[in-house]
Amino acid sequence: MQRVNVTIDGKTYTIVAEDDESHILRSAELVDKSIRETKQNGRLSSVDGAILAALNIADKYFKAQQSSDNMRAQIRSYADECAQLRSEIIKLKKQNKEG
Repeated sequence: MQRVNVTIDGKTYTIVAEDDESHILRSAELVDKSIRETKQNGRLSSVDGAILAALNIADKYFKAQQSSDNMRAQIRSYADECAQLRSEIIKLKKQNKEG
């Protein structure tokens, strides 16, 4: 476990985690940036800004997850098609040797 100090929305937090420092810093920067962007669009409290930023991050996460699921399904489809084509090739080779 390591301790990393990060600043989010002007406040310093000590994060204790097993992840490497660069990962923790990148995560904190994402949250900080999202809160700043949310708060610049209006006069929001830190809590309201944090909640809206969390919702924006969750939205991006679920969209990325759906995109990843779609890619996996597409890859499975390609793999199935590839297996069918290989089977056809083997079948045609056998027919060619017999004929």
